[in-house]
Amino acid sequence: MGLLSRKSETAKLEETVDALPAQIADWTPAQRAQYSAQSDRAMREQHGIGEPSARR
Repeated sequence: MGLLSRKSETAKLEETVDALPAQIADWTPAQRAQYSAQSDRAMREQHGIGEPSARR
């Protein structure tokens, strides 16, 4: 099962968006950060880009 049973980052983004208030102005700073992080992961997945390198 491994990789095939893993939920895609895009699917996780959809769940994140569904859980947020309808108006962006109503999002808390923590919700904005959560959306931004998940959106970045989904974009990298869609474009076939791996996770960013760790900072040194």
